[in-house]
Amino acid sequence: MECLNCGAPVLENGHCSQCGMNYKLLAKAYNTSNYYYNLGLDRASVRDLTGAIDALNLALKYNKQNINARNLLGLIYYEMGETVLGLTQWVISSNYLPENNMAEWYIKEVQSDPLKLEEANQLAKQFNQALAHAKQGTKDLAFIQLKRILSNYPHFVKGYLLLALLYLDNGNPDRAKKALKRVLRIDKNNTLAVKYLSEMGVAPKDIIGMKESSHRIDVDSAYSDEDQYKSDLETFVEKGLENIDNPDLTVGSYQEINHSKFNLVYVAVGLVLGVLVFWLLVLPTKLNSANQKNRQQELAYSEEVSKKNVTISDLEGQVEDLNKQIQAQEEEKKKEKNSQKDSKEAFQIIKKNIPNTTYETLCSEAATAISGNDYQKAIDLCNVALQIQEGEEAYYYLGKAYLGNQDEENAKSAFISLKDNYPESDHLDEIKSYLSE
Repeated sequence: MECLNCGAPVLENGHCSQCGMNYKLLAKAYNTSNYYYNLGLDRASVRDLTGAIDALNLALKYNKQNINARNLLGLIYYEMGETVLGLTQWVISSNYLPENNMAEWYIKEVQSDPLKLEEANQLAKQFNQALAHAKQGTKDLAFIQLKRILSNYPHFVKGYLLLALLYLDNGNPDRAKKALKRVLRIDKNNTLAVKYLSEMGVAPKDIIGMKESSHRIDVDSAYSDEDQYKSDLETFVEKGLENIDNPDLTVGSYQEINHSKFNLVYVAVGLVLGVLVFWLLVLPTKLNSANQKNRQQELAYSEEVSKKNVTISDLEGQVEDLNKQIQAQEEEKKKEKNSQKDSKEAFQIIKKNIPNTTYETLCSEAATAISGNDYQKAIDLCNVALQIQEGEEAYYYLGKAYLGNQDEENAKSAFISLKDNYPESDHLDEIKSYLSE
């Protein structure tokens, strides 16, 4: 048994060996999709296009690769004048199934007439323009725009719905009713058309009768005698201009002008006008613009050169100031060095003349400070004592003071100096534990 999603073998536990999908759930989803496709097909066959679209969208929700459902959805959109939406569905379908797919034939049929395809691309833009005219109150322009749209796309449902609203806004419910009846002939269960008819006060029985007429009347044929509407589509739309703002206003039939016979004249006149415009307007403007640009560039270069000259002068002054500062610092360092030398010599003279009792006194005071937990004072006294004379007592008390001050690194350094300089000291046994750490 193969997976419906990827075609890989299905394991004994019911899951696909590759994608991991549950075969039973996937089969149920595919069956549901086919059910809604058949429902949509049945609805489309009786011109319930709105219901068919809802059913086909559900079919694609359960299985987006349901080619038949997607192709039928495209056909329904195309029938309702939504060529772009129909092409979208067919392109998606052809991507899912590139070969033996009717969507390819549908696309070729639409693309075989480039003019028709371009008109389809412009349909949304033209409809939006008509909608904008209607909102702005220029109903005559909206009617003209709708006439052009409906003459090219007689099954464009949205166009008829907008046309009905314009008739209602103009106080002409009879013509609005005829436009909505046209919608129901194309799509017998169009919800907006039914809603508009209900709001117009049309009885439900009459609405049902309009729906049933969609079975008997061909939407592409002339209208039947039931509604005594024998005029064709152009007359139907053109008469919508009556009683708008001016009751006496009449508008003639709309006819596209054939410009093909004037093409050569248009080309020649266009070339002459283009050359004149270039020589009289464009070229002088470009020359003036180029000259002005050159002058601006010259000014900019001059300003830049001036700024650079000023910058060079400033940098030269800064270099001179820095040289003077360096010389002053060197002289100051030289004086400081000489002063330090004199201080060292004076200190050596003082050191030679200081009696040994001073060293012993300092060590004794350091021991007293340690006893009183004044470790910083002990550290200062020991350092002074070591400046006067190196001795094991000074190193010993210095290490103990550092220990009391939580400075183990300097304490260890003092004890190492004691050990190195006085290997026979009586204090080595006491500090042996610190040296081993």
